[in-house]
Amino acid sequence: MDFATKLPFARDRVIECFFWGLGAFLEPQFVLARRFITKVLIFLSILDDIYDVHGTIEELELFTEKIERFSCWIYLYEFL
Repeated sequence: MDFATKLPFARDRVIECFFWGLGAFLEPQFVLARRFITKVLIFLSILDDIYDVHGTIEELELFTEKIERFSCWIYLYEFL
């Protein structure tokens, strides 16, 4: 998707994210899981960079509130 030119402020952490996935899914048959976790970690890394670089205080407070509300639903789902 060419993130280097579209988001030049974002850190290029593809290899680091891949090694995190490799540590979690070492066996060769888990190649799809490694690819999936790598993509998720890259997305979260870019989201973190956008949060750090481009967010205003009001936007960051609102975004943080929404993430915390979403996290509450995840914990509620575990109890059901």
